Amino acid sequence: MSTGLRLFVVDDDPVLTEIFMATLEDDFQLETFASAEACLARLSEQKPDIFLLDVSLPGIDGCQLCRQLKDDWDTQDIPVLFVSGSDDIEARLLCYDAGGEDFISKPFDPNELLRKLRIAAQLINSRRQLHEQAGYAQRTAMSAMVSMGELGVVLQFLSKSFACESAAELAEAMLESMHQYDLQGAVQVRLGGEVFSLSENGRDLPLETSVLNHVSQAGRIFQFKSRCVFNYGRVTLMVNNMPLDDADRCGRIRDNGALLAEGADARLKAIEAELSAQRRRSGIEAALPRVHATLDAVQGNYRRNCYELTQVMIEFQEALMKSYVHLGLTEGQEEQMTAMAGDFMQRMVGTQDASLVIVGQLEELAHSLEGLVKA
Repeated sequence: MSTGLRLFVVDDDPVLTEIFMATLEDDFQLETFASAEACLARLSEQKPDIFLLDVSLPGIDGCQLCRQLKDDWDTQDIPVLFVSGSDDIEARLLCYDAGGEDFISKPFDPNELLRKLRIAAQLINSRRQLHEQAGYAQRTAMSAMVSMGELGVVLQFLSKSFACESAAELAEAMLESMHQYDLQGAVQVRLGGEVFSLSENGRDLPLETSVLNHVSQAGRIFQFKSRCVFNYGRVTLMVNNMPLDDADRCGRIRDNGALLAEGADARLKAIEAELSAQRRRSGIEAALPRVHATLDAVQGNYRRNCYELTQVMIEFQEALMKSYVHLGLTEGQEEQMTAMAGDFMQRMVGTQDASLVIVGQLEELAHSLEGLVKA
């Protein structure tokens, strides 16, 4: 099914260009270019919806072309996907720095390429909305910085974090705090089996997520070039634009970034505990009807057993009395037999009464659990 979107492919390999044409021409309005210069010349006449760039190009390479596109107001919001023969963290970081949204290593599966391009198409509208929101958030953040100061941003985040009920809400609150510092970057939070990555560019972008996955294995706080990463438990916070020309501000950002990550991790622990308590509560609520039904069945069975046992004891007494006629016992022996039978029947009745006490205790326990769930 055609997406109706225009795709510019820049690759100097004619064989790969043929593969791109065969794979993508049914889904996209496809234009191919053998160099970045040819693509830039075409942009004066026509803008695409998506770029697919080879990293290694003659003249201007794919990363340089991407930077030019991201620096241009008319093309900065257009998603860029890279194709490269290198698949290491350095290559991915290079493409991420240039502003790319995704990364595909050669050789690639044509179906996987088509799937990634379709995902990129879905992100176009959300990307435009996020840029509008980021602009508004930045203006609001600058006003807040004047009135609150840098430490106030941390305190405001800690206060807001108590109202966050999910990993997504917490990640958004962290990004909002970074914007108040006039910082750009990305956040990854890990809750249970869920891994949630977010930046001003969008949620769970493949290339961005792969970078965050890699740096999450590094130390608690480390800096490389203009990036600084804070890892604390379930949280990874990556700042992309550390002010290297201002050592004092860099130090304050490292201090406050660590506080943000630590506070977010503490809130994630609380959210995890709350979710666990909710699951236990739901389990108790689901079990209580079965407990009551089981107790009702036990009581009904107890009443039946009591009735049947009483009947058996009556029949036993009657049979015992009748047997005296034929046994030729003395009066004393008959009294001894009767007393012995009566003693055993009393013990049986006592055993039944003890069972009834246990059933009552189980009922009280069920009512106590019910009261705790409703509290």
